[in-house]
Amino acid sequence: MRQRQGRSGTGGVFRKGFIAASALVLAACSSSPGDGPVIADRDRPSVDVVEPLPDGEERARYDERAFIDPLHMQNAEPVRVGLLLPFTGASDAVQKVASSMFDAAQLAAFEAGDDRFLIIPKDTRGTPDGAAAAARSALADGAEIILGPLFSETVDAAATVARAANVPLIAFSSDVVSAGDGVYLLSFPPEIEVARVTDYAMTQGMQRFGLIAPANAYGQRVSSAFSQELADRGGILVHEERYEQDPDKMLAPAKRLAAYSKEIIPPELRHGYDPNRPGGTGVAGGNEYGFQAVLMPEQGTLLRALAPLLPYYNVDINQVKLLGVSAWDNPRLTREPALRGGWFAAPDPTITAAFDERFRAAFGETPPKLASLAYDATLLAARLGQGPRRRDRFDARMIENRSGYYGADGLFRFKSDGTIERGLAILEIQPGGIQLVDPAPRTFTSGS
Repeated sequence: MRQRQGRSGTGGVFRKGFIAASALVLAACSSSPGDGPVIADRDRPSVDVVEPLPDGEERARYDERAFIDPLHMQNAEPVRVGLLLPFTGASDAVQKVASSMFDAAQLAAFEAGDDRFLIIPKDTRGTPDGAAAAARSALADGAEIILGPLFSETVDAAATVARAANVPLIAFSSDVVSAGDGVYLLSFPPEIEVARVTDYAMTQGMQRFGLIAPANAYGQRVSSAFSQELADRGGILVHEERYEQDPDKMLAPAKRLAAYSKEIIPPELRHGYDPNRPGGTGVAGGNEYGFQAVLMPEQGTLLRALAPLLPYYNVDINQVKLLGVSAWDNPRLTREPALRGGWFAAPDPTITAAFDERFRAAFGETPPKLASLAYDATLLAARLGQGPRRRDRFDARMIENRSGYYGADGLFRFKSDGTIERGLAILEIQPGGIQLVDPAPRTFTSGS
């Protein structure tokens, strides 16, 4: 399956070949949304060679409808799935990601789809107008469900078209503004990562926390989620700092945060300090103890610039645990001494490695992280597409299966508001590599 098929903004279609084994199977009867989670088969599939679509004048001789209504499906009802990605119009790096996501979707189709399953790729050109046009084109070609687009600014445009046609859409964005009313977000929103790492830290005896986050919309989402998690679980947010994402502008916020790491916080730094209060301490309902852990939702070079500032300002990282998000899942971070021993929430590497291996076997390269989103969305569509009745195989009851699905990144399910829940692992940064310290759950807990 090393051949790559052409992509088209108007009519390129992936044609399903031979399937060795279904990659998604329900634990029990698939007709009920209350059945067990959908499970991914980790065996490498046997597949036919995929012939590339012709280009130029030769391609012009092909009837576009032949790809929408293939000859081998004339006696069956095809299950058409639109896939909206920025194949053109964006940077080379983004186009490369889009290409890999399309490849991942093809892999899922081979592993999970039946002979009626068709992927209809559409180019969004990375713009809202392009996304809306791509959605309309997919619907005109008979798409029963739409996967994508990728960018938050394009999701609303495509979602408006899909909602008007009463067709569900699974987007690869974490912008919750777009979710709901038939639109689902298959992504890694900060809220679920914050919840997982906070819960684990508290099970390890930590009660008092600090937060240092970027002064942007993402940082605000993390702050809100963290505050809510601590309030729900009985934890304490001792102090919070925000910073501009510039290494030179991180110094002052880090220094201010470090002052709250002491076992006993100086009275003048305590929340609710009142120097006129009788009794001498000046504490008025504040917290006198320093934090035991700090949540640091940053990534890459900015994280490597921020983390060392805490020990520089005398935070004992042997006593204070650093916490992070899935963006910490980067082998380069193991070279940063300040991050050693830090915990973060991310997909279980014992699960993701299986997908990476199968992708490399099929396409000869390691997939980017976003490729797994296209794989899982296609996996879900392929499995639900095997339902006997067109009118309800992609309805909300099926998509929102409470037992969830099991894909390249592990366990996930959609809530009725269109947002996602995931089963994440806890990983730890060590000099020798990133270590698994608490595996991801394999099922959602009963009643959750």
